[in-house]
Order: sequence, then structure tokens, then C-alpha cells
Amino acid sequence: MIGDFNIVTSILKRKGGGTPCISAMDDFNHFIHSNALIDSTTLGFKYSWCNKRWGSKRMLQKIDRMLVNQDWLKGSVGWRSKTLKRKFSNHSSIVGWNTRIPKPHNIPFRLRKAWISNDTLREVVAA
Repeated sequence: MIGDFNIVTSILKRKGGGTPCISAMDDFNHFIHSNALIDSTTLGFKYSWCNKRWGSKRMLQKIDRMLVNQDWLKGSVGWRSKTLKRKFSNHSSIVGWNTRIPKPHNIPFRLRKAWISNDTLREVVAA
């Protein structure tokens, strides 16, 4: 699940503004834990939302996230997701990718004639 959940999971996921609603935070954490979900957005920026104000009125929060379960992680070994820099919106984009894409075993070797005509082929092969 990817989205704007409009609530932080802890006071540490918020900078500026008042104290978040504790009961809403508890409900959201209960939802995450009761469904055995894991926040995979651990890379990139710490906060995913900004109210675009400055000084004492500025507020930053991590309210956008990518939640995955154990089955997703087992089927996607090497899964990562990242909170990107905010550009046009007050919300950050989140991107996910797999760091380990298995290579099929039945790929035939192909030789390109252009490789043979390259003057540095011997040095490349020797290395």
C-alpha cells in the first residue's frame, strides 16, 4: 500500500506544529501491526510532507509511506523504497525498486561483429 495516510506513527516523525492526535496515532499503529505491515520507505528524506511555510510556522511530517507485508518481501528479495525530494507538491514522491533481479539461466551468448573490429578488444578481454 502506497499513499498519504495523514497521520504519523510517532511524535519523532513530526517536526514543528502541535502534538499529533495520540488516539489517531495509536489507531494507525494498531492497523499497521495487526496487518503485519512494514514501512519500506527507509531511504531518502526523513519527512515526506511540508506545509510550505517558514520559521515557527513550518511543519514537516512523515505521512506518506509504502507499507508492505512479509509475503511481498519474500517474493521481492532486495526490495527498497525511497522518499524523494519535494518539487511541485507539498508531498514527496515515493519510488520503489528491487535491487536483485534474477537473471534467467537460458540466455545464449551473442557475439557482435562490432566488438571484433574494436582496437581495444584485446585489452578489454585480457582484463
